[in-house]
Amino acid sequence: MMTTADLVDSEQGQVEAEGLFAQSLGLSKVHSTIEYAGPEKFVKFQVGRRAPVYDHALRETQKGLSASNPFRGLLGVKINPCDSFPASLEAHVLLGLLARSTRPIAGQSIPHAFPGQYVPFQNNEEDQVIQPATHLIVGRRGVGKTTLILKAQELLRKSPNLSVVLDMQPYSSSNESVLIDILTDLAREIAKAARAKYPAAEEAIKELDIFAQDLFSGATKPDRASAALRRAIAKMTATITADLFVFLDDYHLVHSDQQPKIADAIHGALKGARGWLKVAGLNSLLRVYDPSTRLGLQSPGDAQRISLDLTLIDPEAAEEHLRRILLSFLRLVGVDKMSVAISEGAFQRLVWANAGVPRDFLQMFSKSIEHSRRSGRRKVELSDTNLAIGEFGQQKMVEMEEDARNEQNLLRKTLEAIEEHCLEKKKINAFLIRSVSSSEYKAVQTLSDLRLLHILHQTITPREAGERYEAYMLDYSLFTGFRQRRNIQKIESMRSEGEKQFKAKQLRNLPALPQVFAA
Repeated sequence: MMTTADLVDSEQGQVEAEGLFAQSLGLSKVHSTIEYAGPEKFVKFQVGRRAPVYDHALRETQKGLSASNPFRGLLGVKINPCDSFPASLEAHVLLGLLARSTRPIAGQSIPHAFPGQYVPFQNNEEDQVIQPATHLIVGRRGVGKTTLILKAQELLRKSPNLSVVLDMQPYSSSNESVLIDILTDLAREIAKAARAKYPAAEEAIKELDIFAQDLFSGATKPDRASAALRRAIAKMTATITADLFVFLDDYHLVHSDQQPKIADAIHGALKGARGWLKVAGLNSLLRVYDPSTRLGLQSPGDAQRISLDLTLIDPEAAEEHLRRILLSFLRLVGVDKMSVAISEGAFQRLVWANAGVPRDFLQMFSKSIEHSRRSGRRKVELSDTNLAIGEFGQQKMVEMEEDARNEQNLLRKTLEAIEEHCLEKKKINAFLIRSVSSSEYKAVQTLSDLRLLHILHQTITPREAGERYEAYMLDYSLFTGFRQRRNIQKIESMRSEGEKQFKAKQLRNLPALPQVFAA
């Protein structure tokens, strides 16, 4: 017969187990029942389906239980299927996984908590970026530049080599002194990484501390800083017999006047000292070489380019990559068929709405789940995705202000002119622009990097031979959801049946923007 003390121990043990299980899943609480199997009493956590995340959570809960807990070794799950995926426990767990995975921060550990969650990059760029070479890592916002850096760090930690990441957001000042701040912080980060991996090399490592102190105090002048840092790095890498990899994330946030000088100084400090520089940023806002001063990195001479963009130029490749990513997340929560969670029409709309950008796609899918749950649906449908897409428009406008601080006025005027011409006058969500050197053409390229426009084709000749145009699509957030505009022809409807990719002849009749349109 169970005593009062046994009941108290049992209740406390169940509460502790529920707390640990919920914590490992990233939830505030879960529900469980106590069930008997012969003389043994088990805690069974109520879930919707068998899934890898629950196996992981059971292991973590078992490891975390106190020694006195009566349910040590007596844990399990009880399957109670849910007819609606958006309302299921699995959807709640998935939302947490997506939130953590779409907010990587340079310098922190990679946020993939479960085996199988990581999806390799389309062209194995993670293998390219850890090679001893200098690289420019380019792509639109959200395509995975920071994730690639985090993956590279993870791989390099398993080797004798050192890696250091600087998030360049704090160094956006136009003041010349920003170079001193960057080189000082870089030297200290290198020293910190070296001490953690090679504590026996202290004598060589302290040269980096001395350099940082001398530069910051003014004892070393900025024009001699690159050479002085090179000597300190060369001594350290020779002592530890390993290479140094330096990653500069979001380099486009550095003031454009300072970008070539800073890139030149860091590259000079690493070249010949077993150091390799990796610069990541938005392609249209990177200015890593100044031809007038010959400072910086020239591509491909000084730096090889790694582009992470999968665009609507090849919609089939973009769709396949996003399908693989989504399925990898769904399988973690026990869903093997995508149709359980989202209709094919809603999935296709998300593919077009984010134009191959994984972070946007996953964040929009998360919002779509929330809308679907509120509407009581069994899965995510097209109307849910349209609402989610519309909500992202304001976020993208805010990001434009953050990324293009010195160009936001021109970008805003350019976007408004394109909206007026295409959506109001021509009633279509795509256009042609002549490939000529102009501030407006450059603004269109920047808006593409910021995911407010999406390139469809790079070589269209609609009129005279020799006149080259590019085809772009407006982001769906500009005319769906809260910004709903009626009777807009969508560009994907212009493809022939069964075709994934556009042909140039299908795009020639798109409206061309005037030569000057954002005056």
